[in-house]
Amino acid sequence: MDDGAKLLAEMVGEASLTDVIGSMGVDARNFTWSRPDGSVRSRIDFVFTSRSVRIRQHSMVTVHFSDHRAIRFQGELTGKFLTGPGTWKLNSSLLGREDVQEELRRTYSEWQDMKDTFQSVGEWWEWVKGRIQDFFKNGGREAARGRKREFSRLQQQLQELHDLQLRGWDVMNPLEAVKKELSEHFHEESRRIIFRSKVENLEKGEKCNSFFFKKIHSAHTPLVQLRNREGILCDTKEDIRKAVTDFYGDLYSEKRSDGDQAERFLAGIPRKVSTPAREVLNAPLTLEELHIAVKSFKSGKTPGSDGLPIEFYTSLWDLVGPDLLELCEEMSRRESCPTH
Repeated sequence: MDDGAKLLAEMVGEASLTDVIGSMGVDARNFTWSRPDGSVRSRIDFVFTSRSVRIRQHSMVTVHFSDHRAIRFQGELTGKFLTGPGTWKLNSSLLGREDVQEELRRTYSEWQDMKDTFQSVGEWWEWVKGRIQDFFKNGGREAARGRKREFSRLQQQLQELHDLQLRGWDVMNPLEAVKKELSEHFHEESRRIIFRSKVENLEKGEKCNSFFFKKIHSAHTPLVQLRNREGILCDTKEDIRKAVTDFYGDLYSEKRSDGDQAERFLAGIPRKVSTPAREVLNAPLTLEELHIAVKSFKSGKTPGSDGLPIEFYTSLWDLVGPDLLELCEEMSRRESCPTH
């Protein structure tokens, strides 16, 4: 055993890891590459897991990017891992599809016909945003199922062509064509992973490399301990929540102010605006002004907590713009804003 193998064995032992494929035995099927006659076998990939992970399934899969097979396994984590509901955000790429645009415009027109059944434009708009979320969520799930079916078809076709090649058949051209399709599939999938990760400042075309996944992991570090206002370290979910509530409760609570200093500060500010300025400020909001304000938002950002990015409004402005203007006019009359 060379030095590298010894170091690897020590690391595996110290970390209580187990080799997923090592538990399969020494059959030729458990090597990532082998000659058809089995005279030469090799393996370049290892998958280590905690010994507490229960291995449910494992297999070798022919892939499009290497002459070695990939290791695929399914494990089950022991213990309970609590996850929250997460937040939804519209994938703006869907807005570029003509079929999605056409269906959404038709459906949105039907929603507009129901506006008079609500007590206010604001109430109707909150209802519409919920329907928009459902529209894209359902469409996204159907698209995901389609991509999964297509991937399974391509993967099965790749495996069949690979088996034929091992038997001496000349299938190089169709094999390369399937590999190209799979490569394009994984490229698009990597873009979806980047979108779902919500990692900012990634250049267009960024790969899902080790740097990318490190950013994901660092952004999802769980909060396991927190000191409260007395300096005591809290480690339970209830105590951590209370420490956070107490901190922000103190931070945003009403503070005592110095009235004299406030008067001195305000004394130098004109108490009335000029007539021309007042006329401009009191003029009704126009659709053009609202459009300019909407376009000033940074791309990819959502103005509210509804998950609808600015691209949604700009791409459908001819449809939603008049409704947003009507909503703004209603808020101005009522001197109140929606809660979301």
